[in-house]
Amino acid sequence: MAAFDRALELFDLTLEDRRWETRRKEIARAREVFCDYLVGDNEYGSTAASLDSYFLAFAVAARRAR
Repeated sequence: MAAFDRALELFDLTLEDRRWETRRKEIARAREVFCDYLVGDNEYGSTAASLDSYFLAFAVAARRAR
C-alpha cells in the first residue's frame, strides 16, 4: 500500500505544479484511471498492460529529456 500512496502523492504534487497547468486534465484523468484500476470497480476496463503501455511513453520521454 505504500507504493500506491506514494504514487498518489506524486500525482498530487504534479497537479499542484504550475509547470503542468496546461496538462492538468490529462494528469487528473491518469490519476483517476490509476485509482479506478487498483482500488475501484475498474469502470474504464484498464489492464496492467494498458496502464504499463500508457505510462511507459512518459518514462521514455522523460529519459530522453535528460
